[in-house]
Amino acid sequence: MFGPVIAGKLVRLRPPRDEEANQISTWFEDMEVTRFLKRRYPPSVEMEKEFLDRTARDPNVIWWAVEHEGRLVGGTGINAIDWRSGFGTTGTVLADKSVWGKGLGRELMQLRAEYAFTQTPLRSLRSGYIEGNVASARAQKAAGYKEVGRWHEDDFIDGKWVDHILTELRREDWEKSRVGGC
Repeated sequence: MFGPVIAGKLVRLRPPRDEEANQISTWFEDMEVTRFLKRRYPPSVEMEKEFLDRTARDPNVIWWAVEHEGRLVGGTGINAIDWRSGFGTTGTVLADKSVWGKGLGRELMQLRAEYAFTQTPLRSLRSGYIEGNVASARAQKAAGYKEVGRWHEDDFIDGKWVDHILTELRREDWEKSRVGGC
């Protein structure tokens, strides 16, 4: 399913539009954008339309388009939600390189966590990043995610094996950070 509109200071999370499938499929064309993603090759427009249609109907996914200053710049979601066990796996792509380094990742992760922990029964958001992805590491840490493990030498990037660093944000830690004024 698509998440509701959530406005922050830097980003606006909203449901994607069908006509954006073409733009979304181009996000994966730039190897710099996909360098630290599990999906590194562009889907066809038809595949992207199928993804959006499937996601809109999937009760175990909450997905948003990410807007900055009125422009579509990426996507974020909570995927593979296990409602019974109370966790979901999060993911984000900021495909517009002009917004990199401006704090959008941090804010959208904070907005996504606030939605998850105030509007759903989820108790844990699980995520991760590929070793070397400093931006994702910083954004996740700022949003309260903590490292919980590693898949050693999980990905082959730039001629070497690198770790996939696993992270998690637990509801109780998120609540404590809010009580403390963070």
